[in-house]
Amino acid sequence: MDLRLVECFLRVAEFGSMNRAAADLNLSQPSLSRKIALLEGEIGSALFRRDTTGTRLTEAGMVLAGRAPQLLREAELIKKEIVQESSNSVALALPSSLNRLLAIPFIEATVREHPHYSLHVSEIVSNALEIWMQRRTLDVAITALQPRTQRFKLTPLIREPMMLVGSADEGLSVDEPVTAEFAVQHRLVLPEAGNPIRRYLEQKLGSGNLSINTVVDVESVSLCYELARAGVGFTMLPYSSIYEHRRDDKVTMAMIQGFDVTWALAVNRYRMHSAAVTQVAEKLHQFAVGRAVDPVWRFASLVGSNA
Repeated sequence: MDLRLVECFLRVAEFGSMNRAAADLNLSQPSLSRKIALLEGEIGSALFRRDTTGTRLTEAGMVLAGRAPQLLREAELIKKEIVQESSNSVALALPSSLNRLLAIPFIEATVREHPHYSLHVSEIVSNALEIWMQRRTLDVAITALQPRTQRFKLTPLIREPMMLVGSADEGLSVDEPVTAEFAVQHRLVLPEAGNPIRRYLEQKLGSGNLSINTVVDVESVSLCYELARAGVGFTMLPYSSIYEHRRDDKVTMAMIQGFDVTWALAVNRYRMHSAAVTQVAEKLHQFAVGRAVDPVWRFASLVGSNA
């Protein structure tokens, strides 16, 4: 497939007009029409319907419009790697819940020790991680999600308990664990559906024939905490996500028996040939293990060969 034709196709899809797309591309309208016809010939299906209101995508066109940007990005990455323009570029994804304990100190150390690296860091929210993994736009990540793809090598690193968090009036104690049955009896404020933590909770509770009674679904972990603090309901979060609030006297918390989350290192197999990706992955592995054995990460324990 000629990628130059794909670029022309995306312009027409964006503008919804052959004439406007042609002007943007500095082409004549007949020339652009020929290019689209060539692409349709390669694919074997019409990509646009033309009527008095403009140029609309067919079903085949919608499929291509959804996949083409990633196709072009992959081609650009390949081209850059061949000429070694992106040999020091690493796309990294870290959960916002690990910001204080892991993400921020790791990024600080990496930038200090490897100033020639170009890091592109994203915070993991909702189901974005799995989408990035499937599209291969990610090099290295820390995740609690078991991805439905073989493109990433997964290495379990750290296990920590889930905590039930409520306002000070609830009287919870870190020295007195609670059961899952106790937790689900209360109104819950949880990350929205698709979030890795929410998916873990649904799977774990479902295996025990327990259902979640949510009063509020929110996008951010920090808002879950603040709403629990305000007494709207309880929330269930890993200890790491509430670490920076550990001295907050407006909140109480307790471990949930049998509910542990395992953080794993995910490395893109397609990018393991890159020295920068390999080095960042190894450094993140070592850094995470070091943080887990530090008393500051309370309740954390190492998993498998890291123990």
